[in-house]
Amino acid sequence: MALCNKHVFSKWSKHALSCSFILFFLKGIILSFQTRLFPELKSCLERCEELWERVEGVRHKLTRILNPAKLTPYLRQCKVIDEQDEDEVLNSTQYPLRISKAGRLLDILRGQGQRGLQAFMESLEFYHPEQYTQLTGQQPTHRCSLILEGLTQFLLLEVRKLREQLRNSRLCERRLSQRCRMAEEERSRAERKAQDLRHDKLQLERFG
Repeated sequence: MALCNKHVFSKWSKHALSCSFILFFLKGIILSFQTRLFPELKSCLERCEELWERVEGVRHKLTRILNPAKLTPYLRQCKVIDEQDEDEVLNSTQYPLRISKAGRLLDILRGQGQRGLQAFMESLEFYHPEQYTQLTGQQPTHRCSLILEGLTQFLLLEVRKLREQLRNSRLCERRLSQRCRMAEEERSRAERKAQDLRHDKLQLERFG
């Protein structure tokens, strides 16, 4: 029995040492990646936060200039906002003024972090180049033509989607109209049948 326990303990010890070596090796790899990537990631996050702080510094001015209805199609194309976000910004009674709509849009984009910032800066570069230059210190590039091309494709897809929805809506309307007509015909038949039954009853009572 003791010999068996000794054998099991020896086997367990070897397994534990093997696991320890693997964990040590993996920690080394992770540490190596952190050493190389963390400074770059930290620098990127710091630049992102710094640029958001600049945006917040001129927030009052930006919300007076920005037209959310112009920006949201491109921002949806970049997938930093969705249809629900767009509807909230443009149609919610909580944001009746354009200034409040623009402010809500900025809040949503900031919640998207670096992706939200990048998409917002690209939209500024296209629609408000002066504000883009003031915030970034850079002149707008020739990417605007690419942005316009992508935005055009996105809007074409949206138009097709709306046409499909309209076609489905009209089809549904025709079906409902047909059902209403059939229900009306059924009601008329039921009324005539009831009238005939009353007439027959009166006849029976008269001759009875």
